[in-house]
Amino acid sequence: MSADEPRRPPPRTVLFVCTGNTCRSSLAEGLARRLLAARLGCAAGDLDAHGWRVLSAGVAATPGEAPSAEAVAVAAEFGFDVSGHRSRRLDPELLGEATHVVAVSRGHAAMMAAYFGGVGPIPTLLGGPDGDLPDPIGGDEAEYRRCAVAIQSHLARHLAEWLGP
Repeated sequence: MSADEPRRPPPRTVLFVCTGNTCRSSLAEGLARRLLAARLGCAAGDLDAHGWRVLSAGVAATPGEAPSAEAVAVAAEFGFDVSGHRSRRLDPELLGEATHVVAVSRGHAAMMAAYFGGVGPIPTLLGGPDGDLPDPIGGDEAEYRRCAVAIQSHLARHLAEWLGP
């Protein structure tokens, strides 16, 4: 980069955290990408160029696991693809890179504080004052659909906080 070229600010990184990173946080990541891209007027694949990264992880994830079949099916209904997603375990590097950490439940926020206290931003709750988002693991597609609808409604509030009204 030459001295004449403007420096791009570092990307704002949103990190969604749940337990295994195969259901709720992967759905939240995909929905947030889609909604954020729509608000910014770009394709989800172009978020980096617009200064945004959206990631997810699990406090007890087994790295490399595929999302549940129900999560893949419901994601497709909502207009995005999680079939290539692979779970990752939350670590201090991910937290340290994040500018926004969104926990799916109070328990996840407490685990982050216990294991990684002082690393990264203080997590906010996806459900805000509505509380924890129930885990659909083991449920049918209808349960995953309800979860995705709840995530989408909560993301509207988070996007307004990140981007303004």
